[in-house]
Amino acid sequence: MRNWLLSLNGAVTLAIVAFATLIARVTFLDALYVPEFRVMFPESQPAGIALMILIFMVFIGVWVWSLLAASRGSRGGLTVVLLYSLFTALGGGLITLIAFCPIGCAAPPVGDAVVWANLIVGLLASVALGFHLTRPQRKDIKAQ
Repeated sequence: MRNWLLSLNGAVTLAIVAFATLIARVTFLDALYVPEFRVMFPESQPAGIALMILIFMVFIGVWVWSLLAASRGSRGGLTVVLLYSLFTALGGGLITLIAFCPIGCAAPPVGDAVVWANLIVGLLASVALGFHLTRPQRKDIKAQ
């Protein structure tokens, strides 16, 4: 298990699961059950809604690009995925549990499961990516 966790495939797989948990959280849990989202972006302000959609598309697009780059071994892609995984763990999980929404406040028990998944999977992905990034890179020796 440890070898898989420290492998490129394991790190990227955990990062993909962290990505999926944050998407589930934002698109379903927050959008459906957090009233502040409806207040921030009322239907009477289409420009604000369009701007938020654009920001979300860029955010997700960079994340998907970095996952693809990381799956090919790009250190830049791995670094960006590490930052996104930390954001998932700390912003989506830890800060939510401490400050925004203590256990049971949004659509329990599913809401609690999604927030805990953000924290746990985001941390696991961050650790795996961190180990993968700190390992010395092997130089390929080309046969001549």
